[in-house]
Amino acid sequence: MDILKESRDIIEAINKAMENYLYEKEPSHLYNAVKHLPLAGGKRLRPLVAYLACEALDGDGMKTIPFGVALEFIHTFTLIHDDIMDRDEMRRGMPAVHKEYGENAAILAGDTLFAKAFEAVSMMKNDAVVKRLTKNLSIMAKEICEGQALDVEFEGVEYIDEPMWFEMIEKKTARMFEHAAMGGAIVANASEKQIETMRKYGLNLGMAFQIWDDCLDVIGKDIGKPVGSDIREGKKTLMYLHSYKIDKEALKDYGKEASVDKIIEIFEKNGSIEYAKNIAYEHSKKAIDAIKEIKDSKAKHMLIELAKFAVEREK
Repeated sequence: MDILKESRDIIEAINKAMENYLYEKEPSHLYNAVKHLPLAGGKRLRPLVAYLACEALDGDGMKTIPFGVALEFIHTFTLIHDDIMDRDEMRRGMPAVHKEYGENAAILAGDTLFAKAFEAVSMMKNDAVVKRLTKNLSIMAKEICEGQALDVEFEGVEYIDEPMWFEMIEKKTARMFEHAAMGGAIVANASEKQIETMRKYGLNLGMAFQIWDDCLDVIGKDIGKPVGSDIREGKKTLMYLHSYKIDKEALKDYGKEASVDKIIEIFEKNGSIEYAKNIAYEHSKKAIDAIKEIKDSKAKHMLIELAKFAVEREK
């Protein structure tokens, strides 16, 4: 199954809702910057997870759309600010917001999207659901910032323990998938046990997704940004940590003078790419196992395919 093709109607509904929520036009320089990345396409995985989690628990997936839009806006907000901090010039195969509109406009665009996320959730009809989702989104956003702060901090050190690294990606990336799945269950008025089931699914999906994303940085093609960006920026990926324990001297110029090709060769020689891939596979399997007790349905099957897609995609 091609999960993105299978989900195209859902993704189209999400895209239309995003356009509707981004209705403002003035000041034009701000709102052109705001719309630059959200309306440029994307997999919409986080809102898709929320939709499918709701459907898998006998809910109406369409009721998750405002929440899904909020997730996508917060996700995009983080990308815009990350690109500024990392000095990345490309995103999704086009100029990053700060390259196209300037750094000041990009910061404001990210801030605007963050505000719009809570506006979207506030327009949902069930007050109890809105209250719970708003609280969860606030916690999630705070932890994303904590994860990003750790990521930046780690760039300035030579080595960190793997548990610290896992904490960083859990907060920076996996939390959003975790809350997407939980949120879908909450909208479905699911039991606390079912919400916990979806939390485990989403958390492991997010971990698999991020670890595989790091792998794609060195093995991917047409990924929307230059191959080896993490290496150039000195980011401490799981591949780096694994290779460091084997031969730290070979990585002394990581993020500095060393060429990307040289570092990738070191990763390959040390089996570090395969090591990271295997851990991503483990999280994908944990995500699938988490929902095995949920009754069979098309939505459940699509959630399973999404967990497989996380570690099979090429970009």
